[in-house]
Amino acid sequence: MNEWLLASIVKVVFWLIRFLPVRVAGALGAGCGGIAYYLIRRHRSIALTNLTRVYPHETRQWRREKARASFVELGRTCFEFPHVFLRSKKFLLSRVDVQGEELLRDAINQKKGVFIAAAHHSNWELGALMFSTLGYDAHIIYRPLQNKVLEAYLKQCRERFGTCMQSRLQGLRWLPKTLKNGGAIAVMIDQHMSQGTPVPFLGHLGNTTTMPAAFVLRQQTPVIGVALERKGKGFHFTLRFWRVDMPEPGEDKQANMVHVMQTICDSFAPVIHARPELWLWLHRRWLILEQDKEIAKVVFGTP
Repeated sequence: MNEWLLASIVKVVFWLIRFLPVRVAGALGAGCGGIAYYLIRRHRSIALTNLTRVYPHETRQWRREKARASFVELGRTCFEFPHVFLRSKKFLLSRVDVQGEELLRDAINQKKGVFIAAAHHSNWELGALMFSTLGYDAHIIYRPLQNKVLEAYLKQCRERFGTCMQSRLQGLRWLPKTLKNGGAIAVMIDQHMSQGTPVPFLGHLGNTTTMPAAFVLRQQTPVIGVALERKGKGFHFTLRFWRVDMPEPGEDKQANMVHVMQTICDSFAPVIHARPELWLWLHRRWLILEQDKEIAKVVFGTP
């Protein structure tokens, strides 16, 4: 499809959904997500495989229910995006309670910058937008869309309150200066990285970025975890921050990098286990190549 045509369709759909009450939009999205669970066999299989990997002790019925609920949550979230991207700051702030914000402020006050570790948990676009909505100098590392017209539109929506979206394709030369100036850099730690390092996530190895670890070890840059948690089924959330305390470094530099990232990843386990349906199970998080497994044997002593 022509890039301009697709972008125009998305804009029109967003504009139309924007005029629906947000609860109605979310309910429509939830219904579509529930239908998609039965229609999209490939991603249903991925979700069930991931749930079986992490929860082998649960019943098959339990895993099916959580997989379907994850599709429902994704559908609800996607239909809420027009409200996230187009509604006012006042409206969004009225729908989100914030817990642990003082931990983020304390980290920023250390004057070393701060890494904010995030995941695809509930309405992650709203979670990302909340940093600038709350008044922080926020930089978010992300993967841009191939459709340049649609990418420009979504980037404008994401940056409308002052967030700076930093494409992972453009390198990291901007990053040291941002940390030196006390900026907050948000990184998604639950994505498969083809050039990443195998790190346990929910108890299983997945290729993960180690970029924050280099600054944590060299400059003691603080790390804050964050998750947006939906209340019930409506457009009401809690944005929760927590401090990630780092392990004492050893002599092996590579092992230190991995252990820092493992500590960050492990901090998300209680959040995801508490309500598994809020996490995005239908993406392939645990793609490990054979050479990565060999590295993991050395670092973790895995069989």
